[in-house]
Amino acid sequence: MRIRTLSLLVLLGLSASAVADLTTIVRAVEVTASNINVPTTPNGRLMFKPCAGECNRDFVAVQLTPATEFRVGKKVTDFLDFRKAFFNRDRSKDSYALVSYDTKANTATSVEIAN
Repeated sequence: MRIRTLSLLVLLGLSASAVADLTTIVRAVEVTASNINVPTTPNGRLMFKPCAGECNRDFVAVQLTPATEFRVGKKVTDFLDFRKAFFNRDRSKDSYALVSYDTKANTATSVEIAN
């Protein structure tokens, strides 16, 4: 019984110290689709303003990688289909995109637009 209790306390102590070292490295930003510049190649830089509608904020540039996931609606697509859907989408002010990116590596993890 004491061995189990001691083991449990050691595991809890190790997990508590591990939790203290965790940092958030992926940021997800919902932006107006008109504030995004999609590159022509799947290894280019995606540029976007991290705000909705008209704003005075500077563009943020993140690198696309082979691991970047592109979604149209909830369906995962390849870069070419995503780019085609992006430029054929409704141009209303209610058109939003969700850009998730790794803040340390400055790489896009996923980009999602509505149908």
